[in-house]
Amino acid sequence: MTTIIHGSGTSSPAVHRGKNGFREAEPPSNQDNPDDITVRNVRLAQYVLANTGTHVPSRETLRKLGESKSPPAETVDSVTKKIKKLKRQHRKDLENLFKFQLSEYHQELVDHRICHDVTYMDIDESYPDQVDFRKALQDLDKQVLEMDRFKRDAEDALSVLRYAYLKTFNSLVGIRRSLESLDSAERRKRDACFPQTVQQYHNITDRDVQLRVARFLISSEKEQEKMMDEFGWAYRAVRPLLSFYKDDVCRQPHLVDQC
Repeated sequence: MTTIIHGSGTSSPAVHRGKNGFREAEPPSNQDNPDDITVRNVRLAQYVLANTGTHVPSRETLRKLGESKSPPAETVDSVTKKIKKLKRQHRKDLENLFKFQLSEYHQELVDHRICHDVTYMDIDESYPDQVDFRKALQDLDKQVLEMDRFKRDAEDALSVLRYAYLKTFNSLVGIRRSLESLDSAERRKRDACFPQTVQQYHNITDRDVQLRVARFLISSEKEQEKMMDEFGWAYRAVRPLLSFYKDDVCRQPHLVDQC
């Protein structure tokens, strides 16, 4: 079993390269019971199967997948929804894991108390063997109450769950960033397109873009130069519609002073 690496700033990245964010598990603290790790792994596997299932699709599901159309292309909004859903599911998974761990801890304490016979503490101090036996029982009682092994098991289970979440989360964030970059490039390309005719102006479907062009036409030359720099409009691109607008204004008697 491996354990996720928590950043401490003391380890060289080269040490962990190729381990996918994990380090080798530490040897069991109790060398006389090396199977503790196996028991821990079995319990965690049972918990995962009981709470998340195996996620093996049925034949009917596979048949429908084969007949269905291709899924719609991902968008920034669709990926954002997936990220929000993943976060909600992760919070739920954490709550379930903590409930499971609390139940495990409580059961171990109950089992220990059932096996704990206080009459064993009534010994004859003159017999060293009985004194040693009582101390061994006291040490065992202390060990159970401190639950160092349980703490390590709980941290390991949390690390595995956290790693699975971050692996999916980082993948979705990367996809969203790529889509945002594509949208940004498309928006810049669209912004750089300036209508050449009145008909093209009226055909603009984006209201913000249409208002931007209108604002450009009625602005002063200084403001127009500023907007051309901001939106990447070339002078040869704006000249046809701008010339038509100015000519149209000059033909209006009440606007002739703006020519």
